[in-house]
Formats: sequence, C-alpha cells, structure tokens
Amino acid sequence: MDLLEYQAKKLFKQVGIPVLPSQPLSSASELKNLQIPYPVVLKSQVMASGRAKLGGVKFVNNTIDAIAACQAIFSLAIDQEYPKVILAESRYNAQKEVFLAIMLDYKLKKPVIFGSAQGGINIEELLTNLVYCPVEDEYSPFYGRRLAKKMGLKGKTINAVSGIIDKMYRLFVEQDLDMIEINPLGINHDGAVMALDGKIRVNNYGLPRHLELLELIKSLQDDHHTEETLSSLKQSFFSEININNDGKTALISASIDKAIFTINNSAKYLDKTDINTCFIMEEPFNQITSEQINTIFYKIIKNTKINKVLVDLPLEHQFNYRLTQIISKHYPSNFSQWSNRNEERGDRPTGTRFQQTESTINTSSFALRKIDWIIKTKGDKLTSQFNSLPITIINIIGEKFS
Repeated sequence: MDLLEYQAKKLFKQVGIPVLPSQPLSSASELKNLQIPYPVVLKSQVMASGRAKLGGVKFVNNTIDAIAACQAIFSLAIDQEYPKVILAESRYNAQKEVFLAIMLDYKLKKPVIFGSAQGGINIEELLTNLVYCPVEDEYSPFYGRRLAKKMGLKGKTINAVSGIIDKMYRLFVEQDLDMIEINPLGINHDGAVMALDGKIRVNNYGLPRHLELLELIKSLQDDHHTEETLSSLKQSFFSEININNDGKTALISASIDKAIFTINNSAKYLDKTDINTCFIMEEPFNQITSEQINTIFYKIIKNTKINKVLVDLPLEHQFNYRLTQIISKHYPSNFSQWSNRNEERGDRPTGTRFQQTESTINTSSFALRKIDWIIKTKGDKLTSQFNSLPITIINIIGEKFS
C-alpha cells in the first residue's frame, strides 16, 4: 500500500529528514486558516505519478489565487482519482535536485539503495544517471557515502546526502517498508538539503506490527482497495514469500528485513541460494494460536521440495515450544528407525511407499517425510528432550544441543 505525500512526510519528520512547513487541506475554504506564509505550492494528493505535468501542482502568491487553484485541483482527476486532500507547502529555492530510494530486491534477497544526480520529473534523465548499491551486510553509513560518490556528488554535499540515506534506511527497517523514495531531494546554494516530495510503500502484511501506520492511513479507509487490503490483513497472520521453487529450505522469521539478514548471515545452517520459501509472521506472537502454527507446519510438510526448516525466532519461546509439540505429535517416537525402514522400502523396484491414494494423502502419515527442523533459541527454555526426532536446537548464547 502506498502512502500519500503528506503522510510520507510525517514519517520523514519522525526520523529527522528535513521537510518544508506544510498544511493538508480538505477543502478550499480551509485556506482562510492557512498557517504558512505565501508564496506556497499546492499539490494534489493522489497515488498516481506525473501530477505536475497534468496540472496537479500549482504555485500561488496570495489567497485569491490559492482558492481558484484549490478548486481546480479538487476538480481534476489524475489517472481517474480525485484528490481528497491538497497539500499546501512553502516554496524552496533548490539549486540542484537529486533522486534517492531504498527498496527490497527479492531476487538479490537484500535491500538496495538507489540514487540519481538528476532528480525531478524528467524520468529519462533520472534513469540515465541512476546508480545503485546493494546492502551486502548490516547497514552502516559507508553505504550512504558510497552511493553519494557514485552519484558524482562533491564536497559537503556528500555528507548531507549520505546523512539523508542513513535516516531513510532507519525508517525503511523500523517500519518494515517495501520502498521509500525522495524525489526530488532539493539542495540549495549552501549545500542544505530538503525532501521536496516523497513516496512510501508499506508492506501490507507488516501493518499489524505498526499500529501508528494504521492510524496514519485511516483517512484512506473509504477507498475500496484499502478496505480490501485491511480486511485481508485481519484474516492472515503470516505472509508466504516464494523465492526458489527448486530450493530445499524454508525459513520462518519475524520480518522481511530479519529474514534477509538471516539468509545472508547463516551460512552454517543454510545455503542462501537454496531458500524455497520464507514465512514472515505478521501477528504479535502472544496472539498466535497452536492451530495457526499448525497451518504453517502443514504448508511446509505439503511442499515436497523442502527438507530443512530454519526457525529464526530466538526470543519467541512460546511459539517455538508449541512448534516442537506439533512436530512431536506428527512423528513417531522411534522416528530414526522408522525413517531408515522407509528409505529402504523406497529403494525396492516396486516403489511401494509412493503408492498413495487421494484418501491417504491428507492423513498424518504423509507428515513422516524426513525434514530437519533447526530452531534458534536464546536461553534454556527449550529442553533437548526430543528423543530421536529430527529437531536441532541452537542456543545462540550457548552451545548447540540436539
């Protein structure tokens, strides 16, 4: 779900990204109580791009002109969308405009920072000058400076722009965003920077973890698409991200950014090129029931490609305990002996063990397929009393035991 510009700028302000004095207007009559001095710019608050070229942005110097411009903008549909809000904002004298963005690249399995020394509405120039920098490990200010230099920036502008990138990345991670963009970032003659326009794409499934974002988008709830999105969120407690259909490993994590970090930093437990599916939990863990955990368990079991699962929720002891109980119920206590016999039978020319009927495919017997469950924990709240079950407990502050 995309946020409108004025909503995105509220989040920018929270992390210290400079924004101009502004005031959202729901009608032209509110101009009589405008709190910012003229001249101002009036911006249509719609999701569509290209509003400036289509007449959705107007510069005005007094109240009379502002009222006429407001009425025109409210009556202007951009990509079949009429604005419910107009943002009145102070003018800014930018000597240079640049483009900055951060988004999650599912193919690379990591965030990527983008920049262009040619920001603004000329998309061809922007793309011609676009450079990028994948975040290979944990983020540090090095990445911001590296991108600023790749953009061709000089002197103190490098520090100013890299500082904005640092704050964008903080917001990106803290709010579980799919994308954050500033276009343009204005730079004045003194080298000071200002976010003149911005866009944020919220991860729909991350919204239940961020009540402040739900509050921020309340004004959009009369939109049909938004209602459908919020309704679907209430019904789902996890998101399922398919990465590689031929992969053999599943990952259960608390958020997308944590999943990416785990994939890039857990070579001891998994091959990052072998990830089949990521399950991202979307509800507070104290609200997840055993029945819901059972749903994930069976999704994994039914995916015959998966033979290993890494559960990277070291602080969620209740979730991990319930999962081990579900695993224990679905495997016999003498699993290792059963597994060996099953493999021997599979080698026979008759292929007996593959002769399943439709009526047996949904019984608990299909769950006996060998899967290694690796569960990270912190402390000793999970015991090692799993008999011969295929469960390995990794205590991240102590020794490994199984």
